Amino acid sequence: RTRRQRRISLSAQAHHAGHDQQITRHCRGLTMIELSPLQNDALCEIFNISVGQAASTLSQIVNEEIVLSVPEIKFYTVREAGDYLSHSSNRICGIWQTFDGYFNGNALLIFPEVRSLELVRLMMGKNLPIEQLTELEQDALSEIGNIILNSCLASLSDLFDHPFQCGLPRLHIGSGQSTLKECDAENIVMILEIQFSIESKKIDGYVVFVMNTESLDLLAKAIDQFFGAIPA
Repeated sequence: RTRRQRRISLSAQAHHAGHDQQITRHCRGLTMIELSPLQNDALCEIFNISVGQAASTLSQIVNEEIVLSVPEIKFYTVREAGDYLSHSSNRICGIWQTFDGYFNGNALLIFPEVRSLELVRLMMGKNLPIEQLTELEQDALSEIGNIILNSCLASLSDLFDHPFQCGLPRLHIGSGQSTLKECDAENIVMILEIQFSIESKKIDGYVVFVMNTESLDLLAKAIDQFFGAIPA
């Protein structure tokens, strides 16, 4: 096994074997199949590795040390997710990217509008209100999303040995509900809380994966296969 595999495997083995059952809950007429605590912790480890790699790339771009972490993963319906994201800010900035492979869906990097400006200022060295963002500055935001989202997907691709095809990133600024308005109401939203530490500042954001129930089930099976819990 690689060092990354050993690190994740040891973390997972530390949990009680009785916690490895998937959880289901019913909400607004939907049956939500959530990951087990062991699967959830494994994903946190996987994404912490991938955002750590993204932080290294971003640090080189902005010439400042950036530390990223994924402390928590939560699951919601599309409507719940829109409300949850709106609680952080009335207006959010989302970088949206589609992905397709072993499982498919949409990936988004989301920040409160004001926080997204801080990242642009780091990237561009400029101090402008959001309505005055030029195409170049919008591209800078999209590039931040591209780096972080592709790192997350590349890590999953590497660990599960299944490639992903990613679409071009696009930027959306608006409410949480408007950001997710293109998503099927039957889909499940996996939200990774993500923390940026830049010098003395902390910027909280979210990495969001929108998938159907079949894709979430495939993700859970891929995690189990990685740990050897079921035959590959």
